[in-house]
Amino acid sequence: MSKMMNFVEEKLLPIAGKMASNKHLTALKDGFVFTMPFLIIGSIVLLLVNLPISQEYLSEGIKNPIYMKWYADLMAAHKANWVQPFYVSMGIMSLFVSFGIGYSLSQQYGLNNITGGFLSLFTFLLTSAKLDWLPVGQASGASNLFHIPDGGWMPVMDARYLDAKGLFTAIICAFVSVEVFKILVKAKLTIKLPDSVPPAIARSFELLTPIIAMILIFQPISIIVQKVQGVMIPELIMRLFQPLVSASDSLPAVISILIIVHVLWFAGLHGVNVVVAIINPIILSNLAANQAALQAGEVLPKIFAGGFLDSFVYLGGSGATLGLAIAMSRSRVEHLRSIGKISIVPGLFNINEPVIFGSPIVMNPILFIPFVTVPIINATIAWFAVKSGLVGKIITLVPWTTPAPIAAFFATNFNFMAFVLSLGLIVLSTIIYIPFLKIYEDSLLKEEETQTVSA
Repeated sequence: MSKMMNFVEEKLLPIAGKMASNKHLTALKDGFVFTMPFLIIGSIVLLLVNLPISQEYLSEGIKNPIYMKWYADLMAAHKANWVQPFYVSMGIMSLFVSFGIGYSLSQQYGLNNITGGFLSLFTFLLTSAKLDWLPVGQASGASNLFHIPDGGWMPVMDARYLDAKGLFTAIICAFVSVEVFKILVKAKLTIKLPDSVPPAIARSFELLTPIIAMILIFQPISIIVQKVQGVMIPELIMRLFQPLVSASDSLPAVISILIIVHVLWFAGLHGVNVVVAIINPIILSNLAANQAALQAGEVLPKIFAGGFLDSFVYLGGSGATLGLAIAMSRSRVEHLRSIGKISIVPGLFNINEPVIFGSPIVMNPILFIPFVTVPIINATIAWFAVKSGLVGKIITLVPWTTPAPIAAFFATNFNFMAFVLSLGLIVLSTIIYIPFLKIYEDSLLKEEETQTVSA
């Protein structure tokens, strides 16, 4: 344990510290934080129009006991209209992310954040939203809206890559565009108007040079990629990242993430905040794949998607510490018992700083063992439960403060077994923590006795 602590302090902490303070990773995290409210609402809308009460038969010959004909008829008539909030949130998430990343990174560089956000958005659209001209008859009724006569041509934007498929492109475009913006400002190659000009107009002129630079950089690349590869830039980038995305949807990948997160917590760093910027594009891409399959009536493909960790692993927060708080509430040591009692309610909503720093878990070799192993056990059990079909897969984003069993129930489209599994894992977490807590209690009681004798 001493060697491991030295390794964490000497090797891991410097790397984690640099990651936590890295401007690009901070901007990446902020971009998704800004976007999350829209994604949550869009996911909830998708859930409401795909409730499991619309199918009369679960499979051939097996009738659905909760089937409701009125709901099935209602969705058949109006689902296409009511699902619109999903399409303008989850369906175009890359637009929100590109603006958010550009906004945050520009702010950290001391540039105008609104300008940086719009420049990032423009660059992403330049690479990912191709405009085609279709005959009026193929424009899906849009000709009536714009009063285009028969025989005319209708402009239609190819928006296939504005959803999760464009996330990696949005990230790259945001980073590149803001870096170019910074270089141009530093080299004084932007248009500066007199101080007497209103600030909003001055900012708009400041953006002219960066916009031209983005066109000169990305437009030729886009044309070459389309001619040589026959695809748009986001499709090419998705092909490059596909091995990473595929590998991430595996139990070893989840366990690796959990080890990193919890070792960082042990060292006193917020492990989730350090790695969230890296895993968010992956879990949201996987979530989008599940949602697309749900809309198409296909089998959901991804396990590690959306709130999988919040629903089945982080039960009470990192380390599944709701179980520890419950165990501590009956501790023989007075201060541990007090901390346990006041930590249960926050733990229900996945806030666990009181128990992490009050026990403490930070630099505590005894509690560190269950702190890192309990989430791994939870993840392993949940993984095989979902893979076997016993528990449904994640299709909805739920706020991270939602109590885990309820979050699991909603996130899996009201799958009751997901609720039971999450609740059972809380009980299991408590049972695993108890023997380690007793060992820790014994060490504290012996220490108190030694101090008493010395006094």
